[in-house]
Amino acid sequence: MEKGLPIEELADQRLNVLVYAYTLLVKNLMEEGVELEKVKKASDRAWAILGQQAAEQMKPIFGETVNIEGLQQTGKMAASVHAIEYSDKITENEIQSEYVKCPWQDAYLALGMPSDWRLCSSGHLAFTESMYKRLNPMATFELTKNMPSGDQVCEGITSI
Repeated sequence: MEKGLPIEELADQRLNVLVYAYTLLVKNLMEEGVELEKVKKASDRAWAILGQQAAEQMKPIFGETVNIEGLQQTGKMAASVHAIEYSDKITENEIQSEYVKCPWQDAYLALGMPSDWRLCSSGHLAFTESMYKRLNPMATFELTKNMPSGDQVCEGITSI
């Protein structure tokens, strides 16, 4: 009987393929001369749909309207799936998140993408905002810092 890869390694490999496939697609669209705003708009729509799908998968666990603690947990789950390393602080109505390592940013850098074509922060915003709004219509999410713009970390603020 053949030995298989451990499930964690398989998950890492699948994520790596996804990250590089997406990043290479964006790079090729850039090299083909497709306008940045068109690529960004299409990318953000795709990420927003993925955020909605993630929320629908999480609703059975967290319920129809998720409080701030539930949003914190869903954020941790999504970050884990995407292999994003971060820390957060929570108050009564707000989560402050600091993202310190991101495979999407790493892939853009490895492929030498110009900073304006590193769509990871835009996609992150579209995904997270969509996911949180589907879980709690009062939720908002904004990125106040982002690595593609030269910041050392990405910083997000979630509010209800």
